[in-house]
Amino acid sequence: MKHIIIGITAILCFGVCQAQNIPTKSELVSHYGFEQKTIQADQEDIVYYIYANDSSPKTKMVLYLQGSDPSPQFSYKIKNNQAQKLCWLNGEFKELSDEYVYVVIEKIGFEGVIDEDNIPRPEIYQQKNSLDNRVFRANEVINKLCSVNKFDKIIVYGHSEGAPVAAKLGTINKKITHLGFWAGNALPDYYDFILESRIQFYKGEISEEEAQKNIDKTISSFVDKVAKDTANVSGKGYTNKRWWSYSEPPINNLLQIEIPIYVQVATNDESAPIESTYLIPLEFARAGKTNLTYKVCVGCDHGFNIKKEEGKVHRNWKKIFKAFIQWANENDH
Repeated sequence: MKHIIIGITAILCFGVCQAQNIPTKSELVSHYGFEQKTIQADQEDIVYYIYANDSSPKTKMVLYLQGSDPSPQFSYKIKNNQAQKLCWLNGEFKELSDEYVYVVIEKIGFEGVIDEDNIPRPEIYQQKNSLDNRVFRANEVINKLCSVNKFDKIIVYGHSEGAPVAAKLGTINKKITHLGFWAGNALPDYYDFILESRIQFYKGEISEEEAQKNIDKTISSFVDKVAKDTANVSGKGYTNKRWWSYSEPPINNLLQIEIPIYVQVATNDESAPIESTYLIPLEFARAGKTNLTYKVCVGCDHGFNIKKEEGKVHRNWKKIFKAFIQWANENDH
């Protein structure tokens, strides 16, 4: 979740549309077994999608908070004069048993039908994009679903930028029973930028002088730009508002949470360096807290993939998800 735009490393699910016509949003969503819902809160429409294997009563809910890409959950792409339906999820929702309902929230400004080759950056997205807004939207969705369903487990997991969202959400919504913090940073983004410069030096990729120059520039950017104009929403990349909101160290929120927490990190993560996350188990131990499970995917990248010989990739996302759900079922608060 670093640099100006960081891609979420989710695998695209493909479904070829038989007609050349552009699919409707309902067709896009239902193609993958989801149903679209909308609620209004604080004069803001919140669109979310629900996946359920069948119509049987659901006793458990899983809410996924994705990373930082300004992109829709569902889109389409014209190929060979036909419309392909696309889904920006890893398909883990299909691994759940019938007792679960799976929920994902659309990012503000991406509720419509969007061409994958022409993804916009809506003005409303720039204005609203912040940690607090994402937490607010997720909190409203959980409360709405809980008002019409009785769940004995509410499992929330966030990946990349979604990890600090999950951490802060866990301090606010007391209905959540289990929390997943995946490929997130323990400290703010700007600290990770500094850490990355030092790592580049240690690897011999840049000189120590160049590393320090980059670090000075990073600190100056935050102190002299972001911190002095925290409400600024101008620009084509991340805004000052966005950077400032995520400068809140996630470790501070994680330490406030009493429910079971599952931290999943990766040794080859170039977007959220694992080095800062080692602070999490140390701080939990120092605080006398025992509600942490800290897992490391050795050799994995930001999306928990391992690159093999001849360009082959071993994908661990679903395996990790299954272990996470099993952990949630075995660890009650």
